[in-house]
Amino acid sequence: MFFTIIRALFFFLPAYCANAAPVIFAKFDWWPRLAFPVDLNKKLGGQSIFGYTKTVRGILAGIMVGMMVALIQLFVHDIIPWREYLYLYRYTFENSLILGFLMGLGEGIGDLLKSFVKRRIGIKSGGALFPLDQMSFIVALLLSFFVFIPSWGSLLAILIISPFIPVLANLLAFKLKWKKVWW
Repeated sequence: MFFTIIRALFFFLPAYCANAAPVIFAKFDWWPRLAFPVDLNKKLGGQSIFGYTKTVRGILAGIMVGMMVALIQLFVHDIIPWREYLYLYRYTFENSLILGFLMGLGEGIGDLLKSFVKRRIGIKSGGALFPLDQMSFIVALLLSFFVFIPSWGSLLAILIISPFIPVLANLLAFKLKWKKVWW
């Protein structure tokens, strides 16, 4: 059971890192020309569509980081002596690129969907809505199925543990003063 959890979390690492990428890219002002809202400040029913914090930079950063992490997982596969405890399947270059892309894109889409719902019910950008704020990973998980469908045990581990990862990451980012709010 322990190794099932470790393998599941390692498999899903590109999504976790993609989720953190927009905050890090914003904090260090990387790619400043792409720091404009995805919705181009358009309104729907008097409310912003996604909010000013959902930027093109954030979406692209998540995709790029997801791909980089998946490639790192591929390249370290042959040098880790205890790899059988980490890997759910044998990565290839193509599958790693696709998996990282899909997980990064999925995190971005999940975040946009979450923000869309929050704007419709009147929660402003940066406002919290538990448990929806912890669920953007589900789109990344669904998109990852195009490359690999984990076992039921691995899926269960991802579904149970993943909502806690952004909570811990957000608390850390808040403590580091990378975010203004703890959620």
